[in-house]
Amino acid sequence: MQLIRLIILTLSMVSTLVLAQPALAQLQGDGEDPRQLAHDIYVGVNRGSPPAAVALKLADVIRVYRFRCTRVTDYQVYVSRPNLLDIKVKCSGDPLYGVTVASNGYVAVYGGNGILGALDRRDGLIYSFSASGDVESDSRLTADQALDETVDRLQLDDGMNLWYVMAMFAVLLALMILIAGVWMKMWRRRDAKKRERRKIKPMARHTVQATTDVKDMLLKESTRVAANIYKHPSGIFIARGKRGKRRFFRSRFWAAMYRSIGLRMFETGAPQVMHVDMPGEAETPQG
Repeated sequence: MQLIRLIILTLSMVSTLVLAQPALAQLQGDGEDPRQLAHDIYVGVNRGSPPAAVALKLADVIRVYRFRCTRVTDYQVYVSRPNLLDIKVKCSGDPLYGVTVASNGYVAVYGGNGILGALDRRDGLIYSFSASGDVESDSRLTADQALDETVDRLQLDDGMNLWYVMAMFAVLLALMILIAGVWMKMWRRRDAKKRERRKIKPMARHTVQATTDVKDMLLKESTRVAANIYKHPSGIFIARGKRGKRRFFRSRFWAAMYRSIGLRMFETGAPQVMHVDMPGEAETPQG
């Protein structure tokens, strides 16, 4: 009986030691001060300490909060705010942990159950560590790698590439044609105006000065086609602006634009007066 009791006692002691090992592994960081660890991590990240040293501190602070972390394989500072850092930590064999540390010693550990998204190089630099704890690699890109990645992102299938190129070419061609058309139209109007000016002789009788009296006479000869817009028999539109100024246009559209918002585009010269009453032309009564 004593032999049986001794065997049972030995088995119970062995089972107790085996079951206690995970708990001891979880509590091995209990001697560390979490506030000091948080401060060390914050200072280490901001002052450029070796990533391996920061990884050791991250593993310690995770274990202090009763999470399992045998060793850190990757970590990333994905949010950096004034006096506060958010870090994603990947421990070997475990989902991602989130560690938030502040300059005043504040620390929070969360995750380990899949609630955190995967490490993304676009969020920040990722450090990876080998089994020995040394930095194995990081997510920095060389110039060639960045170029290749950009090309891969922009690359579509053959059909989409063809349609994309054709659409871009059509848009550019239409834009160039539009600019050329507007430029040619303005250039022709400018040349026509210069030719008209060269034909007019100074002080000639048929020249018309756009004085107030001349404008009044032109309005009398014109037909009202809209509010403050008149059309002369010569085809010229006369528009009265908001300040009462009268301008001449070949297009009713630009006349309306001047009347409404005062925009003077494609303005032309005054037409000739169709009939001018000369002084002394009034009929004298026959005696």
